[in-house]
Amino acid sequence: MSKHLAVILTMLACFTSATAFAAPGEYWEVTTRMEMPGMPFAMPPTTQKVCIPKGGENDPEKTSGDKSCKMSDVKTVGNKTTWKMRCDRDGEVMTGSGEQTTSAGGYKGKMSFSGKSGGQDMNMTSEFSGKRLGGSCDSEEQIKKAKSQMCDTSHYRNTAEWISASGLILQPGAACADQRKQFCDAVKKDAPRDEKTFASLNQHEQHMLGGVSVAKECKLDMAAITRSICKTLNEKNYRELSAHCPAEAKIFRENQRRRDCEGRSYTAETRAADFKKCMSGQEDNEDSDDSARDETPAPRKPGKSPSAEALEGAKKLKGMFGF
Repeated sequence: MSKHLAVILTMLACFTSATAFAAPGEYWEVTTRMEMPGMPFAMPPTTQKVCIPKGGENDPEKTSGDKSCKMSDVKTVGNKTTWKMRCDRDGEVMTGSGEQTTSAGGYKGKMSFSGKSGGQDMNMTSEFSGKRLGGSCDSEEQIKKAKSQMCDTSHYRNTAEWISASGLILQPGAACADQRKQFCDAVKKDAPRDEKTFASLNQHEQHMLGGVSVAKECKLDMAAITRSICKTLNEKNYRELSAHCPAEAKIFRENQRRRDCEGRSYTAETRAADFKKCMSGQEDNEDSDDSARDETPAPRKPGKSPSAEALEGAKKLKGMFGF
């Protein structure tokens, strides 16, 4: 899905990055709505205020802000413009066509794209419209402002959250490419020792969010990182790391059970047998299989065996009801 999204963002840029040319312009309100079969959710329309060079609303080529998208067969008859387009980003190729109708105070149009991504067929349609707001603007200044907003890292609480924006940093020609070293250094530092960063990195690599591999672009040794983070496995991060650290998780469960079993009281005659039975997990569930026995046992109060706890409960009932 990530490469699909990368292609989508590329094509969005072709019509919403109307600030790509430094020239005197005017403000427009641009709304885009996209549909893509197979998406697990409907993508909401996006509306933004942009600075379009004067007259640029009549020429789709001048509103294109991404060099990976090439237009051809651009034709204008009256107030209607049609074109064909090819977008090539990291080997993901989409082709399509579009049309746009311009009025005195605005424009509206639609595009259709198709192609393959990750070996799978992909289709997408997009409807867009623009409304002239007026007021002069400097399109170059708008580019700087938009980049500043996109590349602002102040709202990321940690490296784990920053990973979600890696596409803005690591993609070819990315808007925030100047953050590459800072970003990669942070991931290299935190992933081997912080379970949240490690989990975020793994999720990103599995789904390739943003169409780019952080591990590849930052030259990360994922095996070494995994070995390092697994050494930190403890009660607090067990849930996050157990699936990635099976050997360490098994030792952790065994140690937890041993501490629990050693804290119980046994009769002198059956201590060895009862301790062995406790360690095997059989007394918790006589019919449990090996996988169930490996689970971390629920803690019991130290120094009390199950029979002692039952006896204590019976005494309380006897005192309450007088039998």
